[in-house]
Order: sequence, then structure tokens, then C-alpha cells
Amino acid sequence: MEYLEIERGRSLKTIAAYDRYLIRFFKFAEDIKQPKDITSDSIRLYRLWLNRQVGATPNETIKKNTQNYHLIALRTFLKYLAGRGVAVLSPSSIELAKLPARELTLITPEELERLLKAPDQTTAIGQRDRHF
Repeated sequence: MEYLEIERGRSLKTIAAYDRYLIRFFKFAEDIKQPKDITSDSIRLYRLWLNRQVGATPNETIKKNTQNYHLIALRTFLKYLAGRGVAVLSPSSIELAKLPARELTLITPEELERLLKAPDQTTAIGQRDRHF
């Protein structure tokens, strides 16, 4: 976690999330005692396990993007170990789940016009906001 903070410049919230994700992995894979024990098969089983976990509501599973965050934390851990000469599974062998393209909902021209007209131009703040 210190590596993430100091060398990678990650935020404290990101570090806390990585910590949770790695703890979750090692609780799942309690038979892994050495870095070399992390195999493609153990990753496959972990992905399957993650996919079957209950999400925010009982009828919902953990979302794919959240599953990907778990895998990204694991890949970063493996990169860290490999960078220090520890023989580990190649981090690039951990593929992320495909996610649908994000759909943008843009405002209509009428909504934009209404927003631009919203500031009260009789005040200095309203005049300022009208020009931004």
C-alpha cells in the first residue's frame, strides 16, 4: 500500500479500496501461501466467485465494473511483485470483463437555453455566471 501511495501517487481512498480488494482475494484463496501459487486457474475461480457474490441488494450481483476493480488491484499487486524480482503470474494474463459502452445523456438545446437564461443579470454574480 505504501508503494501505491508513494511511487504510484494513488489517493488514500484508492489505496483503501485496493486493500479491501486484496484482502477479499486472499480470504477467497486461503490456500495461496506464496505468490507463485496465484495461477490462471485460481484467478478464473476468483472471477467466478466474484460474479456470484451478492451486490447492494439481495437479487443483484456485484457489478462488472466493480469486479474489474478487484482484478485491477490484483494485477497491480502482481506488477509490484514482478518489479521486485518475484516470480509471479504475468499481470497481463488477467483480463478484465467487457463492459458496455457508456451512454451519454446530453441536454437538449432548449434546456441549454434555459440554463443560460437562469442567472439574474441584475446582480454582479448573475452577470458573471451568464458569461461562463
